[in-house]
Amino acid sequence: MVKSGVHTNGVGNGKGDQLPDVNKPHPFIYRLHPTSLDRIIWYAMAFTLAPIKAFLVIFLIIIAWIPACVAIIGLPLQPDKPFTRWRLFLKDIAVFFIRVAWFCAGINRQVVKGRQASSKEAPVIVMGPHSSFADTLGGAICGFPGVVSVIDNARLPLLGTLFRANQSIFVQRGDPDSRSKTAKAIRLRAEANGAWPQLVIFPEGMCATHTYLLPYKLGAFLPGVPVQLVTIKYPNRLDLTTWVNTGPGIGALFSLILCSPSLSIEVEFHPVYYPSDEEKSNPELFAENVRELMSRYLNLPKADLGYGDLMDLVKRTKPNRGIFNLWSSIIKRGYIEMPDKEHFS
Repeated sequence: MVKSGVHTNGVGNGKGDQLPDVNKPHPFIYRLHPTSLDRIIWYAMAFTLAPIKAFLVIFLIIIAWIPACVAIIGLPLQPDKPFTRWRLFLKDIAVFFIRVAWFCAGINRQVVKGRQASSKEAPVIVMGPHSSFADTLGGAICGFPGVVSVIDNARLPLLGTLFRANQSIFVQRGDPDSRSKTAKAIRLRAEANGAWPQLVIFPEGMCATHTYLLPYKLGAFLPGVPVQLVTIKYPNRLDLTTWVNTGPGIGALFSLILCSPSLSIEVEFHPVYYPSDEEKSNPELFAENVRELMSRYLNLPKADLGYGDLMDLVKRTKPNRGIFNLWSSIIKRGYIEMPDKEHFS
């Protein structure tokens, strides 16, 4: 396996993995260094346009929820048949309003490159890197196809309806057979000749700061079906979208997005990846080869860090991720770094 050219810093998973230097970009350190002009703009918008934008976002999400709610009328939590045309039409209306909501929030430059394959060509979309709750906009740009998600999400107010409207595959926590059941469900959809929508899977399985590509989980690769690689980039001077457990929370970051005049997202569809016979029988090889290709597309190094490393750091830092702490850091220090470097020593 190709290593990322980084050195050990004392936060490992016990497997001899190499870790990035904390003085350089790090997958679990959120850094933000705005200029004085940036801060003046944020303060001005916080009391003028930001409240209006927040109202519009909430209003548009409710508007998106209405057709999504109608689309799932009479259906079980996990339908065994794909949507009919009228249900798909309603789902597409919901997708439109979700994209408009993000536009009003501040991500108003939404660039799309390449061609999206059909579900017949590639039943699974492998998307990455996973760095933000704003990645949902990337999913909406793909037409809001299904995702593999825990069943708890299907029961969330408002958002649960949207999860169900995109015909997601729901996994039961604590089920020892969940891995095989998920692979079987993906395979059944893959063999339906395009009748089901594509499934979007973030194989990293966790959010990081899009400075490294983390190891891939095998869920997307167990069925051995063709996958389309889709990359997400936020080509902005300031990183206002990264959402990692050691950094600012969703509310805090979203406040910065609302206080920004304009932000960008770039979604690029790459050619469909057809696994070899060897990759079909070896999901680990399949996953690592796709990860290597994604690393090249994104021009990102790889780091062998996992969820255990992140949780160990969270346990030691006990981060205050709220909106008050974020704005306090901006006002008092003029910059944000979460967690501080001493937590890595």
